[in-house]
Amino acid sequence: MRILKITGKDEQTIKDEIAKEYGNTAIIVNSAEEKKYGLFGMFQKGSWSITIALDDNPILTDISKTEFKAPTLSEENVGADFIKKLSDTLSETKNKTDLVQLTLPPRDSKEKNSNLFYDTLKPALLEEGIEEAIIDDILSQVKENSIESVSRVLYETLNRLMPKFNYNLPKVNFFVGSTGVGKTTTIAKLTAIKVLEENKKVVLLTADTYRIAAVAQLKTYAEILGVEIETIFEPSDIPKYLQKWKDADYIFIDTAGRSHKDLTQLEELKELLATVQDKQVFLVLNMNTQYKDIQSIIPIYQNLVDKFAVIITKLDETDGMGNLINIASYTKTEIAYITTGQNVPEDIEKFETLKYVRLLLGRVKYE
Repeated sequence: MRILKITGKDEQTIKDEIAKEYGNTAIIVNSAEEKKYGLFGMFQKGSWSITIALDDNPILTDISKTEFKAPTLSEENVGADFIKKLSDTLSETKNKTDLVQLTLPPRDSKEKNSNLFYDTLKPALLEEGIEEAIIDDILSQVKENSIESVSRVLYETLNRLMPKFNYNLPKVNFFVGSTGVGKTTTIAKLTAIKVLEENKKVVLLTADTYRIAAVAQLKTYAEILGVEIETIFEPSDIPKYLQKWKDADYIFIDTAGRSHKDLTQLEELKELLATVQDKQVFLVLNMNTQYKDIQSIIPIYQNLVDKFAVIITKLDETDGMGNLINIASYTKTEIAYITTGQNVPEDIEKFETLKYVRLLLGRVKYE
């Protein structure tokens, strides 16, 4: 199977075009309205997108120039069996939260009180969820009363805190984290990118035998993407599967969600991670994780593995963008990816410091 994303704005046209070009071979995986954002947080005109799964050898035509609007996910256009199959694996993308707006003093203001800028900016950054001590440290480095100066300090601070992630992944990649942070969906997104965009051979292994629904979810994605999947019941299974799939480009391993307070489960995870020497470990964190929990979680995983990179999920479900800075400040490790919704594969992107700073400060209106 292959997955294609088609965008546009006219619902009936996209229905007719999909039927015309692909007939019954197209399976609608997801549909959503896409909002576009300006530099300072103002909504621009959006569009609709539809993601479809196709057989391996479709007859492709150029329909990218036609404007479409995605049809809804319904029995009429995808069939009752497929809806039932995906009912536990796909969820509707939540609406973007309202943007926070704040008016700062004009840059040509005659105001003599230099604290006015900080007294206005600091509450806005607190509202975004950044810890007060971190805000104070950032603002202490700002030399000019301007958003441009704040942007520069934020950018330099994040670059100092975090090494640059090397996206040349090794063959074996583990995904760890608490239950419900989005590990399985994140694996599906990265698998789709590797298979569809990079034409790589990916094999999935799941060690999450605690939740039957999680295994079923990953198997559904594996079937849609046309990749193999195996279930790990004990750590000794991993060397066997590495030998079996030695011709694969990547092996992505989904682990069971572990409470950072359950020492027995964590010891099992440590044993699992120790089976492979040359590996990349991704710690998946929910953007909404409280800072006090971050302070408890991170040391636990630092004791399980020598090195890991972070994937931050569910940015679309948060009212504040600042917790990412808290995470970076405490972990001082790479943030590799961020995810912004449930759509596979589009709602994941490589973390870019400059883009994040613009998004954060785009929520502050400067006049």
